[in-house]
Amino acid sequence: MSSELIFHDLTSQKWPSAWSPFTARTALCLNFLEITYRHNEISYPDIASVLPPLGVVPAPEDKDEEIQYTLPAVTFSDGTIMGSGAIADKLASISSDYDKKLFPQGQKSRDAVRKFEKEVMRPVARSLKLGPRVKAFVPLFLDQRGAAYFVRTREPDMGNLEKLREQVLEEEKEKGLQAHVEEAVVPVLEFYDGLEKEGDGVFAFGGKEPQYVDFVFVALVQWWICCRGEQEIMAGLENVGGGRLASIIKGCVKLLQPTK
Repeated sequence: MSSELIFHDLTSQKWPSAWSPFTARTALCLNFLEITYRHNEISYPDIASVLPPLGVVPAPEDKDEEIQYTLPAVTFSDGTIMGSGAIADKLASISSDYDKKLFPQGQKSRDAVRKFEKEVMRPVARSLKLGPRVKAFVPLFLDQRGAAYFVRTREPDMGNLEKLREQVLEEEKEKGLQAHVEEAVVPVLEFYDGLEKEGDGVFAFGGKEPQYVDFVFVALVQWWICCRGEQEIMAGLENVGGGRLASIIKGCVKLLQPTK
């Protein structure tokens, strides 16, 4: 591309790795397409002051919400776009090659993304008890200001995050995290098995290379791993469906590595 992109991402103690289930999607896309970008580090409380001067407008349904601006955002030569899905669509519009790589089956690929987000992610979150088992652990690896902001904005809905973490860890003494992961990802296996198979690869539609819907799943697992560690989560993925889900994650590991 003729001009460098700016990828606005959430900072943490894991920086420059993208850790959120949404910013990691964008990192995967940019690295997969081999696009050069500048990685802009932003703390949670600064998002709302950084994005408006770049021309970002919150969604109408969020205009009265405390949190109106979120990451990822990417600054292109013609403006800044907020939201992982909108960013993927913008990247696909830049060239037919990018479109073919992110959405190889065209509308089928796009429909698969919508189905995964609407029909798969919710039962997975419900089974895993995503709030206490994953989200409550986020402040532990954020920067100090980001952690304070996260606690302040999430506890009104979730309750005391420290107590949630204690309860989860006590519960996992009887039934470990691996077992919870194995149960939670059943809808993901069913989703992949239900896609029309056009090859013998592990990725969506039997592809030998990942596409955007794979990135949606991989970014979700990246979030889990950043919050709870790799060992039990990957063991759980290895232990179901012949290890296909673990193979999808492994096939994208290099794409999750920060660019130099």
